[in-house]
Amino acid sequence: MQQLTDRVWWITEAVGAHCYLIDHPDGLVLIDPGMSLGLNRVAHALHASGRSPRAVSHLLLTHYDADHAQVAAAWQRRTGAGVWLGAADAAILTGAAAIPTGFRRLMGGVLGLPELPGGLHLVEGRDEILPGIEAVPTPGHTPGHLVFTSADVVFLGDSAMVTSQGALTPLPPFLNCDPVAVQTSLAVVEDLDVAWRCAGHSAPRRR
Repeated sequence: MQQLTDRVWWITEAVGAHCYLIDHPDGLVLIDPGMSLGLNRVAHALHASGRSPRAVSHLLLTHYDADHAQVAAAWQRRTGAGVWLGAADAAILTGAAAIPTGFRRLMGGVLGLPELPGGLHLVEGRDEILPGIEAVPTPGHTPGHLVFTSADVVFLGDSAMVTSQGALTPLPPFLNCDPVAVQTSLAVVEDLDVAWRCAGHSAPRRR
């Protein structure tokens, strides 16, 4: 684990996308816990830092992709944590909405779609979901993609990657479902008043 701020850690032991931890007064918060192969690795990292995995009270999912959310249902069953996910992405996991692009359908066939977790809270608009933590809709990579802000940190998921200079850049177009929405969401993220940008597939950087 790598400490970024007084309350935020990058859990480098996760498998898949980058996973982050917030030490929150309401309990431990995991953002994008990753793939199933990393469950025990993340649990051991928490133990090694003096935290109990059972203290995970909240799981924040930026979007439904397996590399970000595959293990969320298992974490929820173990801990009873509440789970936050964009409503449009939850509809894909239930089959109520179609996977939006051919490449994404292929990726879903290879990796499988994550199990829809219990304890689910659907996010449809910008909202303070926990004290001091806000969900901000950023569709484009997926229809229900969210970023989360906590104090001076934004957790970007796959809304953007962060360059070595701290600037934002979109993911390759074939990974996104709506290129126009990606640019609109990128502008939303650019306007967020934060010091740290924590992405899913590039190292966290100061702005």
